[in-house]
Amino acid sequence: MTDASRFVGWDLTDPFARAPRPVDEATVDGDGRVRFSQRVWPKAREGHGLDPEALAEAFAVRPGDVVVVDGPQALANPGAKVREAEARLRAPGRTPDVLPLPLPGVPFAGFVRGSVLLFAALRAHARLPMLDLDTPSLSHARLFEAFPGATWRALAVEKLGGKSTPEGRARRQALLESSGLRFGDAGTCTHDQLDAALCAWLGWLTRTRPEHVTAVGLPLTLDTDGTLREGRILDRAHVMRTQRLRTGSS
Repeated sequence: MTDASRFVGWDLTDPFARAPRPVDEATVDGDGRVRFSQRVWPKAREGHGLDPEALAEAFAVRPGDVVVVDGPQALANPGAKVREAEARLRAPGRTPDVLPLPLPGVPFAGFVRGSVLLFAALRAHARLPMLDLDTPSLSHARLFEAFPGATWRALAVEKLGGKSTPEGRARRQALLESSGLRFGDAGTCTHDQLDAALCAWLGWLTRTRPEHVTAVGLPLTLDTDGTLREGRILDRAHVMRTQRLRTGSS
């Protein structure tokens, strides 16, 4: 077991959609056991706002929880069109230097806006320390960002198949099981659940196998007006791939 009570992963959705989908949540205990649940976004306010206290309540966590979110933690640096971490990991969603408005025809705008607002609310109201801004150590930060698409690519030694297909989901679940997670009688999970489980697994690694996880991108900073910018994204470390290639494990 580890000191953290749980490792929590969230696969975020767009809170500004006409009918926002629930957020899939995976929780992993110190022994790698996985459980799934869902969170519901609070109702958006006029002007495309989300109340920070309502966000912190809707996404409440326990003392000691380590939280990893599939969604951007901050805006790009002034003048940049994309964050350094997103460019390096080839993320399809590009976070600009200003908070985007969730307007029709603007891909990922509501998702990006909701995620950035959620991170700010959790840091301010749940007091979750974030890497670089609040602590220099992966093993002491408790609120992280992940991009599952990049980590799935890094873990695979062969093509995984489409994430929405039964074969693709089964292969992804098998990868996590071979990496220490235990799904019990969960059966074959949805691709959103598997992305959430991957996020929780990365958080689990920061405490159980820190040499197997790294953080990609520029350090998180805070503007004088409270705006969070850049921030590093969790990913598997190179040492993990090297060991897998040497052993031939999948």
